[in-house]
Order: sequence, then C-alpha cells, then structure tokens
Amino acid sequence: MKNKTIDFRREGGESVEKKNNQKKWIVLGVFLLIIGGVFLYLSTRAEEPVPMVSADLLPGLRDASDIEIAERAQEIADANYFTLQIAPTATFENGEATGSIEIVNPGTNVYPIAVDITLADSDEVIYSSGSIHPNQQIVGAKLDKPLEKGEYVAIARVNIYDPETNERQGITEAELSIIVQN
Repeated sequence: MKNKTIDFRREGGESVEKKNNQKKWIVLGVFLLIIGGVFLYLSTRAEEPVPMVSADLLPGLRDASDIEIAERAQEIADANYFTLQIAPTATFENGEATGSIEIVNPGTNVYPIAVDITLADSDEVIYSSGSIHPNQQIVGAKLDKPLEKGEYVAIARVNIYDPETNERQGITEAELSIIVQN
C-alpha cells in the first residue's frame, strides 16, 4: 500500500500551510513597521528645555516671564563682568619724566580699580595709580620711583574694588615693559 499525501486546499486553491506562512510574514511586517514608527517618533521628538531659575540668583522673579528673567540675568552678568585696557609698553624720556602709562577702566565696568606697577625681578612698587573709576583713564604719569636708563619687565597688579563697600573684590595681573630712554 502506498502512502498518499493529501493536499487540503481552500477555495482559492492555496494550501493551508502557504496561507499560514503569508499571515506570519504580514504580522511580522506590521510589527516591524510599528517598531520603526515608534523609534522614529522618539528619535525626532523635540524636547523643549525647561528653564531652571535659581531663587538665590534671581530673587523676586518667581512668576516672571522668560523675557524678564533674561533681562535680570543679563543685569547680573553685566555687574560681574570686568574688562581692563592697559598698554603693554610704557615709555619715559628719562626716569623722572611723565611717560606713556595707559590704563583704562571702561564704562562697561561697575568696579573701581587701583593699579600698582612693580618691577618683576624685585617686586618693588614703581607706580601706584590711586582709584580709577569706570569710564576713567590714565594716559600719562610719572613713576613714583625714578628708574635708570633701560628696559624693565614689570607687573601691573590691578586691584578690583566693590563700588559700595570699597572692599577689594579681586586682583588680576598683566605684564608690561617699562622703557626709560635716557
């Protein structure tokens, strides 16, 4: 007796096994499309940043608009910003003459400054400016200690003061050359 394979067919003439295979591929394709769509959505979704405002930094602005917060933050940044302009070389005709010391405390600063110039090799103070307020400058001065002819390496120590308490808030330094011609 011979074994016969019976092929069950539906009305369309396809086998049940083939139809089940097609369903599996369709379900897999739909599943992959859903996964791909979710991935695409999550990767392209723009997250809107939530601004964090410190109560210590900006007191009294709890219900302020973004513009008000930005303006107040800029005011604080401007108050803490410091710039200095100092010429890298100061030239003197002789050790006792008025020379080309140039120090500018720009109007954008809120801090008064005082500059002490010392010789780099001895730390000896050869010039002290006194108070220079914002929007003031020194464009020429005599040395407090006369120097002989020559070129000297010097350090300008800029003392930064609080405008209300006159307490020193910080120090910055700049190197410069002092040239005495005769």
